[in-house]
Amino acid sequence: MKKFCVMCAAVAAVTAVAALSLAGCGGKKTDPQELGTETGTYRGLSRAESVYGLAAVTTAKLLEESSAGGAQSVAFTDASGSPDAVDKAKGQAEDFNKYFAMLDGFLDADATTTVVENNASEDAALKDYTYKLTVTGKDAAGGDVSHTVYYSETEGDTKQTSRQDDDETVTISSTVYTLEGVVDMGGGVFYHMQGTRTETETTETEGRETETKRISSLSMQASLAAGDTSDYVLLTHTQTSEEETGEAETEAIYKYTVYENGAPVQSTQVSFETETEHGEEETEYTVEFLSGASRGKYIVERETENGKTEIAVSYAIDGATGTFVIVKDAGGAYRYKFSSNPDDDLLFDD
Repeated sequence: MKKFCVMCAAVAAVTAVAALSLAGCGGKKTDPQELGTETGTYRGLSRAESVYGLAAVTTAKLLEESSAGGAQSVAFTDASGSPDAVDKAKGQAEDFNKYFAMLDGFLDADATTTVVENNASEDAALKDYTYKLTVTGKDAAGGDVSHTVYYSETEGDTKQTSRQDDDETVTISSTVYTLEGVVDMGGGVFYHMQGTRTETETTETEGRETETKRISSLSMQASLAAGDTSDYVLLTHTQTSEEETGEAETEAIYKYTVYENGAPVQSTQVSFETETEHGEEETEYTVEFLSGASRGKYIVERETENGKTEIAVSYAIDGATGTFVIVKDAGGAYRYKFSSNPDDDLLFDD
């Protein structure tokens, strides 16, 4: 069984994300916090390069969804909930669908692959960027979904401080990287991205005991026009890893804030967790609207059994609870089934 945890909020503050507990592979680096971008192929979402890809694509997709609007018409397997709960869930479905569509290609983190190569584009608008990053995931129907990001990363100076208290020595080192690039959304549409990543490592040594804590913080802004301070999506990601006497723990949360006309209108927090049980895989994440027009908490679970994928959503809105199912049809649209009555279904474009 595999688990994901995602939290969506509405309005408010810039995002804070704690770490993805998935291992990367390929390339030369052994520690995702150790160096800046390096070319290679990485699986999962633990590497800095993979986080760049996820952050850039999801912020751009959320900006696109927020600008384009949502439901195309109103209409999963059987679902449950009181009529009041169903009405509340349907009322929030358009907002919820923005986040579901944003994360669709990353529902299976282990199936996510990031390829980073030196940029060889001759396009005048792209050739000055250092790297070409291609991130490929799986959508709700199990098909490949790929996006391309062109970007440059600049490493700043590393600052290190150290202090000693009695028998304890504490050393803190910090490095800041600046990012700038574009996300290719297809059809000649490019969204601009810019941001900073800070890598901080704190080592505490007392006698023979050593504890190391690493925090990777990423702040990234996506906009249609470079430097737009009116309409954009701001992401803050923080990844925390702790190691002590052979034990390790990693936590990750992504938080998105949508700005319109310079004001925050919706905020979303996303965190991932994985689990495997009896050879079956399952993905779960939680979407929680905390401010703005919507309220409520959603738990999204993706299960793959015998080659068949199902996505079930449990929700709690103002005390009303229920479930619905999401199905992606042959035409690429998402069908939300809130009950056994087809009249309760909602249909959204991908």
